[in-house]
Amino acid sequence: MTQLTQRSTWGRSRFGGGSAALIIGSVVLGLGLAIGAGALFAFLAYPQARILAWSVFSAGLFPVLTAACWALAVDRSTLRSAPRDPEQSIESRWYDSAAQGAFHDLLVAAGLATVIFAVLNVEAPVSLVLGAVLLLTMLSFAVRYLWLKRAEG
Repeated sequence: MTQLTQRSTWGRSRFGGGSAALIIGSVVLGLGLAIGAGALFAFLAYPQARILAWSVFSAGLFPVLTAACWALAVDRSTLRSAPRDPEQSIESRWYDSAAQGAFHDLLVAAGLATVIFAVLNVEAPVSLVLGAVLLLTMLSFAVRYLWLKRAEG
């Protein structure tokens, strides 16, 4: 067989088996984890409507956990479009550069905000402040990444 025919769109499991085994295993494990996590969330957070909460949480977590199980189990070398050395790709360089810039932005913003909050004696809920810091960092990263992609791509 040639290397082109050994690779597939969905890849193969690093634990053995073909694409079908990988997909079925990911779906079954994702479903089990979603049901368990949904039950835990419903039991802890919504005792008055456990069945409804369990159903909603499980349905929402199922695709995410299934994809995570697939990503953890797939052998990258069997994927058709996966680069051979992903850490050497241009996207990896963009990511690293954007992450470094976003970290520096975070340091500057957190420092300035600390000074402003201290001098002006501003009080705010911690969740609101941390949410704003997280949003600022994510926006900084996204803008930097897209800027690099447009400039070099």
